[in-house]
Amino acid sequence: MTTDVQTKKDAYKRGEEQGRADALAGKPYADPPRDGARGEKDHYANGYDWGYEQGQDQKLDLVVWQEGGVEDAPGGLGTTINVCVRTPNWSETVDAGEREHVFTAPTGFRWNGTVGAQYKRMNQTTGGNLPPVQAKVSDDGRTLTFTYHVHLNTSDQDKDCIVYTCGLEAVDGAPLGRHTDGVAQVGTAPPAKLKAEVVEDED
Repeated sequence: MTTDVQTKKDAYKRGEEQGRADALAGKPYADPPRDGARGEKDHYANGYDWGYEQGQDQKLDLVVWQEGGVEDAPGGLGTTINVCVRTPNWSETVDAGEREHVFTAPTGFRWNGTVGAQYKRMNQTTGGNLPPVQAKVSDDGRTLTFTYHVHLNTSDQDKDCIVYTCGLEAVDGAPLGRHTDGVAQVGTAPPAKLKAEVVEDED
């Protein structure tokens, strides 16, 4: 096999692996550049296309939901919202690797950037010692993003459910009432609604 052919095969494989990883992490299609010369760049892009398509077909089989109700008043002390992740029957073993998490705050709220992660078991005990979550917040405060290793039921330490506790606060001038248009997206798992209520400041 000539060096040129091997180089093209390697490029295709790299592209395929990256495309599949991006799709499984829930990242947007990257549209890698092509130059039409049928060289390394084109082969990488073709591999990426195929890998991304395959990754989209491998949907992450997880259940995501919000635990409990949340409320805050503009200018108040803020609150937290718990986003939970489990397998469909609670007991399946999943090691999905690093996955992108994108949480959109309900209308009238913004994230403060704090996120804690722990495991919560069906007997209500918790497991900690998880790596810190390195989260980023958009300029308007509505979108919280981070990448985190999602694994469940691979040992006695990660059983049942992952809980992300995220700091949230009502913004000044937010309309009173319950808002249900928030979204929690974990990789390619089906998204969950996030809900929170803006209340009057009792002071």
